[in-house]
Amino acid sequence: MRTSRFSLSPAAAAVKSVLLATVMTGAAFSAHAEAPTETGTSYDNYVNFGAFYLEADKSRGADGTSIGYQAGVGHRLSSNLWVEGQFFGDTIETGKFGTDNYQTGGGVDFHFAFGQRSEFTPFLIVGGGGVYNDIAGTKDDELTPYLNVGLGFTKSIFGFDNLRLRGEVRAVYDDFQEGQTDFRAGLGLEMGLGSAPAKEPEVVIREVQVEVPVEKIVIQEVPVERIVIKEVPAPAPEVVPVSVDDDGDGVVNERDKCPNTLKGARVDGNGCVVEQTLTIRDITFENNSARLTANAQRLMENVVAFLRSDSTARISISGHTDSVASDAYNMKLSRSRANEVRDYLVGYGIDASRLEAAGYGESRPVATNATAEGRELNRRVEFRIQK
Repeated sequence: MRTSRFSLSPAAAAVKSVLLATVMTGAAFSAHAEAPTETGTSYDNYVNFGAFYLEADKSRGADGTSIGYQAGVGHRLSSNLWVEGQFFGDTIETGKFGTDNYQTGGGVDFHFAFGQRSEFTPFLIVGGGGVYNDIAGTKDDELTPYLNVGLGFTKSIFGFDNLRLRGEVRAVYDDFQEGQTDFRAGLGLEMGLGSAPAKEPEVVIREVQVEVPVEKIVIQEVPVERIVIKEVPAPAPEVVPVSVDDDGDGVVNERDKCPNTLKGARVDGNGCVVEQTLTIRDITFENNSARLTANAQRLMENVVAFLRSDSTARISISGHTDSVASDAYNMKLSRSRANEVRDYLVGYGIDASRLEAAGYGESRPVATNATAEGRELNRRVEFRIQK
């Protein structure tokens, strides 16, 4: 029996260099994307399990379908970078009595995901670990290092953000017997761990016009004596500085400790936003889509400026629709729109830990859905501002 070793062959060393370059590139992308965590939509931790088809290296002598299983636990490191502990096992059929290859291994992979994992999200895979090759009927059993690279995707199913279909393909270099390169194609399930954010009580703000009665004023004409007034040059007017309120929150700049107040938000005596639910109806989307319109993107600049100037503010974003279309469609559309608003803010440097997104479909109307005006009021995005 050959002793276990972890010295890499020249081919393995070359693969290792490619893996290191890929990890560094993924880390650079992740740092540019910002936002360390997201809760309630794609979750920060997950478990996965599934099966894979193995196309073994020709030098192993495989003559048929080889299959295996895999399971893992993942954790988010940043907005787009994940680390996953991986365990797998497989049987490589050779067709020769007593010479089948049984593999059991484990390692660590890094995923760079091009999205938030709940919707359709492709991702890159790089990683490595150790694998034990058990050759039935021989004394060639050996524990060797392996390296792998690959591509994968996740997609939520059955309307649950945390239950996802997962597919992937990998090229696996095993340093067994001076180097073997196998290819794996797998399919399985991935489940996000955690709980959705608590639903905040809805606060509706309405403007009410109040008529103030005006008393009737009677002016009585009274004869007066003729008065001659001598014109005297008036003194030069005193220049009084004009107070300015740039953000329009009712608190002048000299006393405003929180500039760039979100338009329409209530503030305290220092001009700082207090906790409240704010509806911005002009944040609109393209028809039957979660894509923000150009006008909505201009309005979102005010939200970005507010969050940058007030680092203590956190926002829960909720999307709402009217009752047109099915409940399931409206729920999915409202979630996608809330996530689109959140991703827009993250793209402009807002820390994702300060943002939460949820969709409620048509379940929380503020007006009747029987009229066009009522449906327009129900199609909205609300911001729950917390301190």
